[in-house]
Amino acid sequence: MTMLVAALVAALAGGSSGSAAAPASPDLSAYVQQTPRCAAAVTRCFGVHLHLVVDGGAAIQTVEWVTSQVAEANARFATIDVNFEIVAADALPAADREIDDRAERDALGDPHFSRGVAHVFVVGRLADVDIAGGEIRGVHWRFRKDRSRRWVILSKIAGALTLAHELGHFFGLPHSDYDESVMNKAPRAAWLTGELSFAEPEFARMRRHRDRMVREGMLADRTGPEGQPAKLR
Repeated sequence: MTMLVAALVAALAGGSSGSAAAPASPDLSAYVQQTPRCAAAVTRCFGVHLHLVVDGGAAIQTVEWVTSQVAEANARFATIDVNFEIVAADALPAADREIDDRAERDALGDPHFSRGVAHVFVVGRLADVDIAGGEIRGVHWRFRKDRSRRWVILSKIAGALTLAHELGHFFGLPHSDYDESVMNKAPRAAWLTGELSFAEPEFARMRRHRDRMVREGMLADRTGPEGQPAKLR
């Protein structure tokens, strides 16, 4: 009888005498509080909802890494009066650590998608779906059942300009041959990472996509009074 009572007590406590409690998810508030905010000078501030794989009680990437990604994107998007800031951060299960195919890219973002913010997912490994055994640093992914639903997936090995590149796709850009552009995937020894940005024709296209996404509610501006869009320059 004593053993039965002990088992019942353990069950009511959320476990059994022979099993350990599941590790709690870490507090991810630092990814909101300690990462860059939109600069006061920009006319468009867009929110980013960050989703990070948590494995063994730790997030797959650091606050410092996310800070670098956002800062580099903001430095380049400021030319079109746009900045980004993390407005929410939540945990993805360790099962999402490796994203191997198109179906897993769909399944990663579909349950979390919402309009008004850019959803960015950070995983451990992101497979190249076009080259067997290949790995990529990031992708702008459109949900195959409804291509209006889209998000960015970053691998933990992404370089500092990867988010800027993928947000370029989010703002309507294809890959390009402009030497100065982060959308050009070709190696260019003459350009330092800090010098790469977007080409003038790309900025013009991004402005048009920015305005359309605000009109259609894909992105909601955070800078306007009482939630109304700020006046464009």
